[in-house]
Amino acid sequence: MARKTNYENGIKFKVALAAIKNDQTYDEISTQFNISKSLITKWRDELLKKGADIYGKKSIASNNELTEQKLYQQIGQLTMEVDFLKKFLSKYGK
Repeated sequence: MARKTNYENGIKFKVALAAIKNDQTYDEISTQFNISKSLITKWRDELLKKGADIYGKKSIASNNELTEQKLYQQIGQLTMEVDFLKKFLSKYGK
């Protein structure tokens, strides 16, 4: 049984980009990177399908950062309220 090789994302991107450019044939690309033609086709198709998502991740990341910032702000406010109530309870409580 053949051993499965895990390729780095950078190599996958270079191969897919070379396939999209059409400067070289699939035979030349497969020889250059020592991979099968089916992988070239697979990675090229993945890049074409998911290429637009690269630009969408920035807005998702900034959205997550904004949500995280709001949550930290709320945690700070709630912490202050708890501290105030503890002081009030110790002063005026039982």
